[in-house]
Amino acid sequence: MDRREFLGALASAGAVAAMGATARRSEASETKPVSEKPVILECAINGSTTKAHNPLVPETLEEQAAEILRCLDAGATIVHSHSNQPSIDPGVAAKAYAEVYRPVREKHPHAILYATANFAPGVYNRTRKVWPAEIQCSHHRILAEAGLANMVLLDMGVVPLGAFDDQGVPGPDEGFFWYGFWPEDTRYILQLCKDLGTGTSISVFEPGWMKNAVAMARAGTIPPGSKLNIYFGPDSFSAMAPPIPEALELYLKMIEGLDLKWSVGMIGNESIMDSPLARMALERGGSFRVGLEDWSTGPSNVEQIERAKEIVAAVGRPIVTGAEAIEYLDIPFAATRP
Repeated sequence: MDRREFLGALASAGAVAAMGATARRSEASETKPVSEKPVILECAINGSTTKAHNPLVPETLEEQAAEILRCLDAGATIVHSHSNQPSIDPGVAAKAYAEVYRPVREKHPHAILYATANFAPGVYNRTRKVWPAEIQCSHHRILAEAGLANMVLLDMGVVPLGAFDDQGVPGPDEGFFWYGFWPEDTRYILQLCKDLGTGTSISVFEPGWMKNAVAMARAGTIPPGSKLNIYFGPDSFSAMAPPIPEALELYLKMIEGLDLKWSVGMIGNESIMDSPLARMALERGGSFRVGLEDWSTGPSNVEQIERAKEIVAAVGRPIVTGAEAIEYLDIPFAATRP
């Protein structure tokens, strides 16, 4: 489906999606045993990881497309990628992702794919400021209008990213930056979701970010098809809570009583699967995220997916994929709706 066909489909599908939204949300909110809740297995294939850091990571656009196909074939529910080609021109930034997603969409028409924000860490480091919403976020709209990405990143807050040095100071100076989103970014993404029916991946790096998500949930403004990614960090990392059960308990208490789908993940050189949180999340009705963006020194993305599947199987929950995943998450996006 090309961009014109997709935009045409929105006109006819919009009313139906709106009429069915309440019923779908009602169905999703029914209490079910944890064993019957599907697992959403996300794989973040690269992030800022380079081949110098891990030779297994896909770097070129061709490598990224091939890697996404391998991950979907291996059973991933969602695949997240970084083109690592940010641009002050959102059209240029979107083009890099389009080259990756187009061949994937041809083979997996119901795949759930989403890009990262269009941001340049080096620029943010030098200028100590972020690009505005029309640069940082509008590549998501271009990709959605092309029918390629049916999920977008919804980040709501500011977080400093770095590793502690021997003085306990986060850095290094030349690599440290703060990753930030203003209210205008949030409103931009919410309007995009309203216009095109994309789902959202909502990052939770700190408790304040979770408060933002909870406020939106209570206001009824979180778009259909959304999922929280709750991130933890090892002791060597300067941001995020440590991967301990007490930290996850805090977050779960904050979303108690809300119908939100969620996953846990860990940033750094350690795996969420080696923490107590992966199994804890599964036992509490959530999911967890894997991939070389997060476990940057780990084995290949497919090997991480296979290990994750073993953990999920041990808990006795099914992994949802393809068209069933779109229906389970309730993503109204017309181009990929079953």
